[in-house]
Amino acid sequence: MATTELAPLLVQPAPRVIEGEIVPRAFVPQPRQPLTDRIADTVSTRAQAARRIVEVTIHRLRYRPATRRTARMAVLVPAHNEEADITACLDSVMAQTRTPDLVVVIADNCTDATVEIARRYRGVKVVETSGNTDAKVGALAAGYQEFLAGGAFDVMVSMDADVALSPSCLADLEAELLKTPSAAAVSAKYHFAEGTGGWFNRQLVRAQKMDFTQFQMLANQKGRRTTIVGGQCSAFRFTAIDEVVRHHRRPAPWTNETATEDAQLGLELQELGWTTVMSTTARAQVGAMPTLRALSGQRSKWNAGLIALMTTMPLSKRTLPFWLQHIGLALNVLMRLAFVFLLAASLSVSQFVWSWWWITPTVLAALYQLKMAHLSPHRTRADYLFAVTWLPGELWLWFSGWNTTKAWVTHLLGKRRDLWAAQAAAESGKGGSGSGALIAAFAGTTIVSSVGAWWWLTQASVEAQRVVLTAGWNALAFLTVCASVMLLFKLLRPTRGLTA
Repeated sequence: MATTELAPLLVQPAPRVIEGEIVPRAFVPQPRQPLTDRIADTVSTRAQAARRIVEVTIHRLRYRPATRRTARMAVLVPAHNEEADITACLDSVMAQTRTPDLVVVIADNCTDATVEIARRYRGVKVVETSGNTDAKVGALAAGYQEFLAGGAFDVMVSMDADVALSPSCLADLEAELLKTPSAAAVSAKYHFAEGTGGWFNRQLVRAQKMDFTQFQMLANQKGRRTTIVGGQCSAFRFTAIDEVVRHHRRPAPWTNETATEDAQLGLELQELGWTTVMSTTARAQVGAMPTLRALSGQRSKWNAGLIALMTTMPLSKRTLPFWLQHIGLALNVLMRLAFVFLLAASLSVSQFVWSWWWITPTVLAALYQLKMAHLSPHRTRADYLFAVTWLPGELWLWFSGWNTTKAWVTHLLGKRRDLWAAQAAAESGKGGSGSGALIAAFAGTTIVSSVGAWWWLTQASVEAQRVVLTAGWNALAFLTVCASVMLLFKLLRPTRGLTA
């Protein structure tokens, strides 16, 4: 009988230990499976493996984490006669890496080709207002009530029609809102294109660039928190602005109570416990004021709106920065006026002694401006030269002081003006140049200076002159030292890699 036939009858011997070693079992060859059975088993095994792979794949696809965005975003673009800028604005919106779900252009009392240009874009809805007397606030309210009031969107972006977004701006703003649950609004960081006009126009643009850089760096130093939610381009969490609407019982988040609707909305959001921040990556190119008249109209509106907020709202940690900003500007202007008058008074009685210490504030100011120029986006060698020469920054401070003073005088006298209309007229070159107020201020200063000089040279005694000069120079020196120390602190303060 063959071995293969006897194999099932053989009993396998158990291993036994001999001198501490294990004796292996005897090898008995197993019967070979038929080829057809082996093929069937292989096919079955592979079929079960393939079925398992399909089941696992279906399971993972069914229960995978969401990879698409779930938030819905709407973009509101109020526009009043913006035919020169609306094309660049909408081109930048439509080219975003994060495509918005809705884009609405609110053509507010337009008399140019703004509506025709906006309607050329597929997917852009155009709403025309007629008889709106609330300017930008009324236009935004119209778009909000028609498209957003029902709560169909999660993120709302409001932007001006002369703003061009960087390709990832909307994606960056949305990401900031998602990773900061306490944030109700995120503002983009703004920059200006290089001025294309004459020499003075280019310097005016550089001055505005420097001003925005200082504002944005101040926000960086405060952990990116900012009170003013920039109306040029900001993203809002809908639940937050809806809470403002319900809390104040009005049809839209914005109000025309002040000329700075973005600052008021930011304060109202913070009163409800939300935070407002500035993005670290989202960028938008805003339109700079091309002329001194247009810039003056814009800054007068901003100052008047902030003054209205400061004087109507109680003093708190939210309004305190506005007061400190205005007090600091006033002290800077008064210190310079005091230096001019003390210098003239000292020279008139031959009592002036020059000290090189007085050059210290000028050097520190130039270095600080140089730091701001280095931190500003799209900087050029002309920006560095603008900063280091010191004089342009000094002229900007006088310009800011003049506009702020006008706003305070207008507010204290109780005068009412349509500041939106005044700014629009100034931008179009049709508004007043403000020369009347400037001439009046110059005449008043001349009269006061003449009377003071007459008293100083003819009526004041030597002892009175000595007391005035001694007290005046000592007080000015103390204030100058304090201002220099604060400026040195700003100059040496690390930026931790953050830029404007």
